[in-house]
Amino acid sequence: MRTRRLITAGAVTALAATFIVGCGSSKSSTTPPSGTATSAGSSTSTGSSAATGTPIVIGSLGEFSGVQAASQAGAPLVLDAWVKSVNDAGGIAGHPVKLITKDLGNNLTGGLAAVKELIQSDHVVAIVGEQDNNDTSWATYAQQSGVPVVGGATNTIPMMTTPDFFPVGGNLFSLVYGTLALAKGLGTKFGNLYCAESPQCAQSDALYKGLGGVLGVTVPVSRKITATQPSYTSECQALKDSGAQSYIVGENSAVVQHVATECAAAGYTAPTISVDGIMTAGWLKTPALDGALDAEGVAPWFDTSVPATQGYQALKAKYLPDLGDKDGPNAFYSYVSGELFKKAVENAGADTVTADTVKQGLYMMQGETLGGLTPPLTFVKDKPTLVNAFFTVGIKGGKFVEPNGIKPTAVPDAIVSGILAQLPKS
Repeated sequence: MRTRRLITAGAVTALAATFIVGCGSSKSSTTPPSGTATSAGSSTSTGSSAATGTPIVIGSLGEFSGVQAASQAGAPLVLDAWVKSVNDAGGIAGHPVKLITKDLGNNLTGGLAAVKELIQSDHVVAIVGEQDNNDTSWATYAQQSGVPVVGGATNTIPMMTTPDFFPVGGNLFSLVYGTLALAKGLGTKFGNLYCAESPQCAQSDALYKGLGGVLGVTVPVSRKITATQPSYTSECQALKDSGAQSYIVGENSAVVQHVATECAAAGYTAPTISVDGIMTAGWLKTPALDGALDAEGVAPWFDTSVPATQGYQALKAKYLPDLGDKDGPNAFYSYVSGELFKKAVENAGADTVTADTVKQGLYMMQGETLGGLTPPLTFVKDKPTLVNAFFTVGIKGGKFVEPNGIKPTAVPDAIVSGILAQLPKS
C-alpha cells in the first residue's frame, strides 16, 4: 500500500503540541490532590508491606495540581493506591515498591529537573505512569540514563519515537484517527472548535483535514474558541448551518459541557466526539452530551467484564472509595502502567531489580494485553513502539457504554508511519 503524505513536518510538530497541551485541561486552579506533593514538590509512598526483599524504587511525575488538575488529579492517587495494594499483597516477587511522585503543578518546564532528581538522587529503576505534557524536554536524558519510562499518558511524541518509552496504549496519531473514524460513523461532515489559548491549537485544522481526507471526512467548520467566552451561540449556529453531523471541542471538559448545552438550546444536537481523557464523569450529568463518543488509548476505565478490569474496580473500592469525578481515563492509565511494570519485573525474575532487568522483562512481551487492559503490546530492544489502535467509549441514556467492549480497533500502520516519517530528525 502506498503511504500518502498528509502534512508538513512543521505542522506535525505543532499538531503534536496541540493534542498534548491543548486538550483535556482545566483553566481554573484547584487544590493539589491528597497524597501528592505541592507544586514542584515530591512525595513518597510505600503503604504497609509484608514483603521482605530489597525495595523497588519507582518514580512518577506530572502536572497533578494547578491548571491540569481537572484531568490529571486522579492519576497520582490511583498510582499511590496501586503501590499500597501491591505491598499489602506481599510486593512484587517479595520486593516492596516505593513510589516517589513529583508534582510539577503549573510548571510545564520543570520535568527535566524532576527526572534528573528521580534518576540521580532517588535512584529509581523506572518512571511509571508519567503524565508530563512536556516529556519531550527530558526524553533524551532518560534514554541516555538507561531508565525506562513505563506507561503513562500515551498521546506524546516520545511514546512513539523514543526506544526506552514503553506505552500502554494507542498513540497520538492513532487516537486522532480514531476520533475521525468515530465521526465518519455519524456522517462525513465533522466540525472542529479549537482552543485560542495556544497558537498551536489552530494547527489541529491541518491534521483533521489531512487525516479526514484519508477517511472521507470533511471539516466544513474549524473555529477557535476560548474557555472564558460568555457564549458559543455563534459557533453552534455555524456548525448547524454547515450540516456537520458531529464535532469536537478542543478545550477542557467543562467547556465541552457548556458548548454542548448551548448548541442543544440553539437546535444543534449533533453528537460530540472527544479524544484521550477529555470525557469525564461530569458528562453524565449533561443531557446534551448523551450520544457522545470518545477514542481512548486503553480499555474503558469503567469496564467490569474481565478479571483485569475488575481488579481496577476492586482497588478503587478498597483504597479510593471517594475518588469520584477524579476517576477516568487518566487515572486508569496509572493503574495500567503499574500493572505493566509489575508484569515486566515478574517476567525478568531477577533477584535484584534494576533498570536493565525491567527492560529485559518488557522485551519478553509479545502481544501482551495485561488481560484485556491494553491493545497488544510488543516491545523490541532499541526500537520505539507504535501501538496503532484505539478503544471506543460512549454515553447513552446517561451512562457510559462500550460500543466495542474491550476490543481495540486497529489503525492502519501506514497512516501512522506516514505521519511520523515527516517528523524532523533529532
